[in-house]
Amino acid sequence: MNAPELKTREELAWFSLARQPQEPLAPGGATLTGRELERWRQRFHPLLKFLRRRQVVLALSGGGMAMACHVSVLRILELLSIRPERIYGTSAGAVIGGLHAAGIGVADLEQVMLEIRSAGELLGFAAKHPTLRLVAGTVRRRLTGTSPDHAGIYDLTRVEDYVERTMMKYLGRVPLLGELTTPFSCVAFDVGTGRPNEQVGEIAGKVVLSNESRPDLQVSDAIGASMSIAGVLTPKKIAGHYHMDGATIEHLPIAAAHSDWVRSSRFRRRPLAILAVDLGYGGEPPAENQIDQPIDLMVFAGRLQERAITYYNLMRCHRPRAGCSVVLIRPKTFYIELHEVEKIPAAIHSSYVQTAAQLSGPDFLGVTTHALNDARTFLDLP
Repeated sequence: MNAPELKTREELAWFSLARQPQEPLAPGGATLTGRELERWRQRFHPLLKFLRRRQVVLALSGGGMAMACHVSVLRILELLSIRPERIYGTSAGAVIGGLHAAGIGVADLEQVMLEIRSAGELLGFAAKHPTLRLVAGTVRRRLTGTSPDHAGIYDLTRVEDYVERTMMKYLGRVPLLGELTTPFSCVAFDVGTGRPNEQVGEIAGKVVLSNESRPDLQVSDAIGASMSIAGVLTPKKIAGHYHMDGATIEHLPIAAAHSDWVRSSRFRRRPLAILAVDLGYGGEPPAENQIDQPIDLMVFAGRLQERAITYYNLMRCHRPRAGCSVVLIRPKTFYIELHEVEKIPAAIHSSYVQTAAQLSGPDFLGVTTHALNDARTFLDLP
């Protein structure tokens, strides 16, 4: 869907997360400080009171180039002094979550997003023409032979290189998962070695890469495994196993967060609050120009699968009486293709506005309640 108020990079040149909050939220607005800032924070008093004495974790969903929306959410949390004890990420959420957990601040993450000026920087030649890339890849496989290493329209290593260059620029190094000061977990899907006949009992399935499970793994490798969109980016090989996009099994990683909480000691367990940022498909029927190619239908079907899994996990994990609550945040207001980097400034702006609106006042669980009702309809449950 395309929002009619979608603005260009030039029209949003005045906006910066680093200058927020501003009143009015418009060109020329002054950054709030002192008592004015405290009055702004009072809007979120119900949320802050709810989070008190709870273990707070952050779950960031997949979403392709809409990952810029995650940065705006991080800014709101920063302004409210909400510091998640752990960050969970899937795919695009693993990119932003991993970079932030590694120590890159919100202001720098905003610049990282805004400095992406063309899809080619991340995806290579003909980035806006996946059909052409698909044909070129088919020709290459005919000439060089089949291999999971080539099973993608775009090359994952190019995106990984960008992530590593970002870490080198802001951190001076690419850290290991075990070196992170903020605990981080990302979801990936292990599709095996590619030689199932040689590995008796090999089963494909979900894996969570974290500072506990893989402390010796570079953060960029964990991110690469989580964001390898099936058929779009080439799989990520780690320890002989190929991995693809975690959104295949858990687009919004609330089940991973819930499982960690359940496994923790019952005697030390505090009530859990999962701040869950969902950038996924919202359930609207697609327009004709969004499904005019076979690959478009394939992507649309994948989004339906992601939505079904998210709804199921939400119903399973949001159990306030059992001690686990999901505060769902849906800041994305328009559709962003993987190559549409020109929409990044608008995504940062609109998601900041949406996140502030959804979390302020007494109805901060309103999005969660609405999604639970939608889940029952979507899944045909009573």
